[in-house]
Amino acid sequence: MYVPRHFELPEDYVAAFLDRPHAGNLVTVHADGPQATFVPFYRDPERNILVTHLVRNNPQAREPITAPGMVIFDDVGAYVSPRWYATNDVKPNVPTWDYITVHVWGPVRIDPRPEAALAAARRLTDLYESDDVLAPIGEDKLTRMSRAIVAAEVGIERIQGKAKMSQNRHPDDIRSLAAELARQGQQAMADFLLTVSLPYAEQRFATLARLEDMHALRTNLSDRRD
Repeated sequence: MYVPRHFELPEDYVAAFLDRPHAGNLVTVHADGPQATFVPFYRDPERNILVTHLVRNNPQAREPITAPGMVIFDDVGAYVSPRWYATNDVKPNVPTWDYITVHVWGPVRIDPRPEAALAAARRLTDLYESDDVLAPIGEDKLTRMSRAIVAAEVGIERIQGKAKMSQNRHPDDIRSLAAELARQGQQAMADFLLTVSLPYAEQRFATLARLEDMHALRTNLSDRRD
């Protein structure tokens, strides 16, 4: 994934993101090429792995995996109209798409044991439920159902986060965009724009303004010497 420096996702954001369960695409490489399945994951902090489960008949679970795997998490994203930029009347812009995504790479391990699959499914359920919603089903039936799935683990060897969230825009554009996205109910995006993108843009434009002032001063002094 190509990530310009100003689009790098802050490490604390990535850490907090992975501490919560999320659904993403598990990408694995096989003899006939890459395959992908959209599944929910949770992170096991003690083993530093992402855990999910797959249907046992899924080719990703049945065919040998020939390379490290990849998990793609898409956090938020939205179309951005140029009309939402405060400076658009002065300097027309083109539409774009703002988004936050997290990619994780590492070795993939398929555990075919039904007890491992049930443990993975149970843990994921517990992260979303306040009480044991699986109890009424009964252990015998859960054990039988777990034979149809397998546990899948992805070791977390490398993480890359990208937030293309208008950091390169004028601060006024970020404020107007945040207001519009909040109006549309995209509060998570609006919050990121105001707490991460805006401070970066303000610092960037302040630096540019100082450089322009320094250039103007040098030019003025040079003209006087001439």
